Amino acid sequence: MDVYSNGSIIHTGTEPRVQMINSFITLIREANELLQEETDLSPANQLVTNLISQFSLQLRYPYYPEEVQAVLSNEYVRMNQRKLQDKLSEAEFLVELSDSRHISSLEGTVLDIVTRLPNWNIYMALVSQELSTLRQFTPQDSQREKSPIVFVGSGPLPLSPLILHLFGDVEVICVEMDAVAYEVSSTLIEHLGLRDKLTVVLGNGSEFDYSSYSRIFVASLVRNKQAVLEQIRHTSPDSLVAVRTAEGIRQMMYEAIDESKLSQEGWNILGRTRPDQNLVINSTLFLASKAAL
Repeated sequence: MDVYSNGSIIHTGTEPRVQMINSFITLIREANELLQEETDLSPANQLVTNLISQFSLQLRYPYYPEEVQAVLSNEYVRMNQRKLQDKLSEAEFLVELSDSRHISSLEGTVLDIVTRLPNWNIYMALVSQELSTLRQFTPQDSQREKSPIVFVGSGPLPLSPLILHLFGDVEVICVEMDAVAYEVSSTLIEHLGLRDKLTVVLGNGSEFDYSSYSRIFVASLVRNKQAVLEQIRHTSPDSLVAVRTAEGIRQMMYEAIDESKLSQEGWNILGRTRPDQNLVINSTLFLASKAAL
């Protein structure tokens, strides 16, 4: 498949780069077809695990803007991107489910337990960036600095909320709509002895009442982000919101927010984090309602 024949704006460049893009489009096709066919997307399926690992590594490679455009505008990619994202999300959920159940059986301090997770360094890099940016918009010694954080879409392994608590020294309210994730994450939090610091609420983020909270995070895998943001703006218009998104080629794994719509819907982008080439795939936008500024 030739990227030049699929709406790409690449007209110059070395042949190896063109071959690399064609190879990546082939990998996208192989990944999508495998994930659509396989009935078991859990970590027990080594074929799926290996392919997702290869796919994730490819997303961390640096691409030129025109190369990103070549991939995203490819006809097969455009037709199948959402279906691929859905399957990748399902696989990620199952990995978190497995990891959460496993570490719920381990003994030791909180850090002893969670730092054994294979993705610990990735989450630490992501949340450390987010905490640093959050502090830029939270005046020291203000009431907001120690106020609880709501984390929408915490999943079966609430690692981001855990890091926010441990390194941000705040209470975190986890809002999770999946009943299995709710039960498993609640068990984990109880096992870690953090029930007084991390609370899991079963519910949809688009229906949650945010009026008591001024700092809110929205996870990457939350699909109804626009509805969640509207509910936040309606119930807590003065809040600071951190919503995870994806930039460039990383949109193949995670849904990207349409930033032009944010402005139309009454949000200002105050700042953002950037993905770490070697570790982090996600970006995070920090938003405030225009009415609050």
